[in-house]
Amino acid sequence: MNTAWMIRNDGKAFPCPQFIYANALNMEETLLAAEWLYTNTQYEESRQLAREMVAAWMASASVDGAAVSDASDSLLQKPGCPLSQEFVKAHTEEVKAISTENLDLNALCSEIVAELNQEFLRVQHGGVHHMDSSTKELFFCISSVGFDWYKIMYDFIAAADLPIEFIVIIRGEESTGAKSRLYLRLPIETFLAEQPIQLVPPSLCKLKGGLMVREIFAHLSYGSSLRHILGDLMIDAKGFTNALTVISDWENQRSIESK
Repeated sequence: MNTAWMIRNDGKAFPCPQFIYANALNMEETLLAAEWLYTNTQYEESRQLAREMVAAWMASASVDGAAVSDASDSLLQKPGCPLSQEFVKAHTEEVKAISTENLDLNALCSEIVAELNQEFLRVQHGGVHHMDSSTKELFFCISSVGFDWYKIMYDFIAAADLPIEFIVIIRGEESTGAKSRLYLRLPIETFLAEQPIQLVPPSLCKLKGGLMVREIFAHLSYGSSLRHILGDLMIDAKGFTNALTVISDWENQRSIESK
């Protein structure tokens, strides 16, 4: 029986042996996450991000002075290459076409982390860090900003053929690196009652930062990718990062509200 899933923000669930994480300080882990994101995202912007990260890594990981024009077999032989043979052979030509002159590998790694956390919800039956089927708890680990996962959680629980007594919702500190007050443990019957909780505060009156922050929040609540929001609103990366921090702080300054 599968016990771990990555659930996309359109409700599609992807069974996995363990959670998919990206870590901007761990290149191998982030490359693996980039390949997984490319395969499973619903956004072309995220697929392009994954291609750019691989291209930047290919250039930086060059051993013999060759750049992105390397053949796929050469890439697979590069030290520390965790990418699957299928992915490399399928996408080498696309990656080779990307100019890496202005690409910042570290920044792209951070983007992979952010997009993965924004689009996917991590779910574990039996515990967050272990798979104990005798523990009848279903954990949801949220690492996104500004998106209310309640309906997607509800639909997943209602369709799941799992022994569940309690629902636990936490902030995924392991992936975000930030602490949050968001923690809830409810009997499944309470959770499945008419929406007893709101995972995102309903009132915007305390959301600081002006019109732009509210527009960004509207895009986040709709489920847009971070790259799409940047392009659609035509804002600079620093301002966008600051706005995400404002929204995250606003979400985390209070416990989950009752309806």
